[in-house]
Amino acid sequence: MLGPLQLVKLIGQSAAKPARNGWKVQRLPLSMLTSEEKLLVGCVLGDGSLNRRHKYKNVCSLTMSHTTPQLSYLEWKVKQVRPILKSKAKIIRSVNNFGIEYFSWESGFSSFVHLYELLYKNKKKKFSFDFLKELGPRELSLFWCDDGGIVKCLRKKVDPRTGKAYPNLLQETQGNLAVYEPKEETDAVASWIQDLTKEKPKTSLHKKTGLYYLRFNKKQLTALVNCIKEYTPECMSNKLDLTLIPLSERAQVQKQRAIRRQERAAT
Repeated sequence: MLGPLQLVKLIGQSAAKPARNGWKVQRLPLSMLTSEEKLLVGCVLGDGSLNRRHKYKNVCSLTMSHTTPQLSYLEWKVKQVRPILKSKAKIIRSVNNFGIEYFSWESGFSSFVHLYELLYKNKKKKFSFDFLKELGPRELSLFWCDDGGIVKCLRKKVDPRTGKAYPNLLQETQGNLAVYEPKEETDAVASWIQDLTKEKPKTSLHKKTGLYYLRFNKKQLTALVNCIKEYTPECMSNKLDLTLIPLSERAQVQKQRAIRRQERAAT
């Protein structure tokens, strides 16, 4: 069976019908999405975006941006999607208003407006479980590499009898996925992850933004890593590293990270 992208290539504009203010794309069944189209959607779940041009209602472009430390990851993603989009666009270096260097890539115009119609509403990205459940571990891996992260924190061990903290500290592994959407949509992402990993992360409020993100404990993180590790590029292996840093080495690691941040700020 032909997918939506193949139908557009085969019959051109007959995949859409004219409307008063441009083209209105017919909503095709989610189950008809091809593997290539699901890969494109995975690139959009996190840092990527689909852009619909005002003058060309029936075409979209795919944009992906990352900061300098993730340049190799951006190059890997471009390598995956370039054969699908047949784009010759190059990665461009830019500096934002805060002086942070980043790299971006835009595909140019392609006929996948049907993906835009499925994922966007009123020019804003929207998540629903009915849509997400059609995606698999590969797309979850892209989402995690874009917006997820493992936090290795220290916490005090408390004596349950006295309520006093022991003098020694314990290390704890947690994870966050920066969905930053309303609660209903963040819950939909949590249900999708549970559908794939059999473990459901906790929906938490981000007080500064008023939006929600997902929190993972060690058990949930382990299930997530086992689910997506086959699809995660080597350059992003740090997103899967659950090993704890020995307390004796932690101060030295934090010092090295501070030095690297200062070096990036100076360039």
